Amino acid sequence: MIRTILLLALAAWSAPGVAAETNAAFVPAPCKFEGVKGNWAKQHRIECGWLQVPESRDKPDSRVIKLWVAIARAEAANNREAPILYINGGPGVATVDYFFPHVLTNPQSKTWPAFRKRRDLVFFDQRGTGRSEPAFCPELDKALERVQQEAPPAREALDRSKAAYAACRPKMLAQGVNLSNFNSTVTVEDAEDLRRALGFAQWTIYGISYGSLVGLEYLRRHPGSLRSAILDSLFPPNSPFGAEQVGMTAAAYQAVQRACALDAGCRERFPDLLGTLRQVVERLDAAPLPRPEGGRITGDTLRDILWMMLVRTQTVPWVPLALERAAAGDEVVIRKLDALYGGIDGGFGDISPGQALAAYCYEIAGGSTADSRRIAQQRHPYLAAHDMIPSQDDELCATWQPVRAPVEFHAPVRSEVPTLLYGGEFDPATPYDDAVLAAKNLPKGTLVYVKGASHASLTLDDCTRGIAHAFLDAPSKQPDLACLAHRKDTTFPTEGLMEFLTSQEG
Repeated sequence: MIRTILLLALAAWSAPGVAAETNAAFVPAPCKFEGVKGNWAKQHRIECGWLQVPESRDKPDSRVIKLWVAIARAEAANNREAPILYINGGPGVATVDYFFPHVLTNPQSKTWPAFRKRRDLVFFDQRGTGRSEPAFCPELDKALERVQQEAPPAREALDRSKAAYAACRPKMLAQGVNLSNFNSTVTVEDAEDLRRALGFAQWTIYGISYGSLVGLEYLRRHPGSLRSAILDSLFPPNSPFGAEQVGMTAAAYQAVQRACALDAGCRERFPDLLGTLRQVVERLDAAPLPRPEGGRITGDTLRDILWMMLVRTQTVPWVPLALERAAAGDEVVIRKLDALYGGIDGGFGDISPGQALAAYCYEIAGGSTADSRRIAQQRHPYLAAHDMIPSQDDELCATWQPVRAPVEFHAPVRSEVPTLLYGGEFDPATPYDDAVLAAKNLPKGTLVYVKGASHASLTLDDCTRGIAHAFLDAPSKQPDLACLAHRKDTTFPTEGLMEFLTSQEG
């Protein structure tokens, strides 16, 4: 479930750009990050605080909740460049503690330090994630982690997940939490309150994955607040794929196969990736590997692990060799893969399943997503659980959050704001076709197709970063994309897998 989403009643819908302003306030607070000295934030010009916003956007006088915010001030003195607001993906993924203090001060991290030279960078935990309120039941996370670890049959897994959500729901309702208040529209209004509270006339938004859905909604609702937008790994509200992962994963494997076929050695060594995957999945489903700490590694588990490798550009080249070793029955490799990529978060940071499912049910589940999933499962049955429950989304959402977004939400987003749209060749989560679809209604949009990349391709190298820097300096000017034509073909290793996996530990 978490993998399929790593994307207000109709009466609460308001026309784009006319949401009522609130009395939101930003209250400074000490920056506290694990593993650093108390003066670290001050030395690095980091400021933190709480944004206080109404819990219900259609009721400005509703109770106040607090959202955790961190601001990395620009290095340049007297900076006047428009700041950048980062909108994280997920939904449900925490933001602030992922970026601080590691990413911004890591010598190997080139993207954010470069952005920061002349611009303030703003990060916030979306409501219900990270340190932001409300906090969802901790026992919900633990129960879902146990299901993930133990990998029971699909019906048992679904029933246990439903029971965990059903146990949490009345506790959240008793706190006054309205589960319909976790979606892109509400996040946009939270962000707009943050802009006003910080005193910025305009800023640039940088949304990635599910964050691109929030970013597109921002373009629709508050275009005047945006100098420009960068959207990476797009998931537009009118996507024909919905959040269906089976067909998109098949397309990613096919893209890897095409890239492999360009090299004779790779073509001969790995001639049929999907066929090999089917073989491994069937064997592990028939005879799962026990985990030392309890639970088991099934065909479903390995398929999800390989998806986690496909979604990372640095691990995509190792997918063919990982498949080959798994097909050969190499338990050491399979267990190493499981240790690295088999967790509930896949290594992407802290996830709030309660917030994630609330947003997923409101904006994504059902409709075209359910239809496209059924079609994809018929075409690629080995890429879906062999005992998959077709109604799982409907059952989970009926248990947790049955309210769906109004039909207007799924209309194409039209905007004149200059926008940069990135997409990667191998992305199994957000196909490049979705970026092309979004660009059709963005006359000042520029598509950036990154050969050899998967998810989150902007940060890949000097070429992809350089395009973003040029765009930020002059959003109205077409950036030079010439460097993209010089990208080399992907090289797929035929040995050294264990050494690579060992280097990924920690």
